[in-house]
Amino acid sequence: MQRYSLAIILFILIILGLPSMAVANPQPVEEEPQGEVSVEDSEEIIEEAGVAEEELSRQFRLGEPGIQGVIVDRTITMTGKTFYRQFSQLSLERAIIGNANLAIHERPSARWGSQIWITQGNRILFEATMPPRLSDIDDYVEVAIDQVEELIIRQTLIEALDSDPDLAEEEI
Repeated sequence: MQRYSLAIILFILIILGLPSMAVANPQPVEEEPQGEVSVEDSEEIIEEAGVAEEELSRQFRLGEPGIQGVIVDRTITMTGKTFYRQFSQLSLERAIIGNANLAIHERPSARWGSQIWITQGNRILFEATMPPRLSDIDDYVEVAIDQVEELIIRQTLIEALDSDPDLAEEEI
């Protein structure tokens, strides 16, 4: 998108004429002759930029991001970091979770342990209160992997079967 925006800006500068720049010690520069840009070419460039921008916005609306399989670490404590590390390692073995963009959040509490939740977009897929002992994290990670995978599959099936053209896309 930036490439097309830059092309449009350059095109406008060529049409309007580049401002002359005064240089204290000008040195001769050999320039290759550049062809003139016709009105038809300019309209084609603008049309291509518009088509590319529409395609990008369509892909974004349909949930086809450029990067897939990202797990964002939003944890604070050692318990949260250990949970994130183990979850991300186990998610590499699961193809469904490996293609999902997830975020792992943590809210530490001195009294209750750490509250950890996993989100995909604005949906919470898993939520648990973790004890401060690091030895118990393995069980929580296995349950989290299974639950997140099941919810991603369920949501994908619902979206595939429930495509109503009368309904608009989800808005924020």
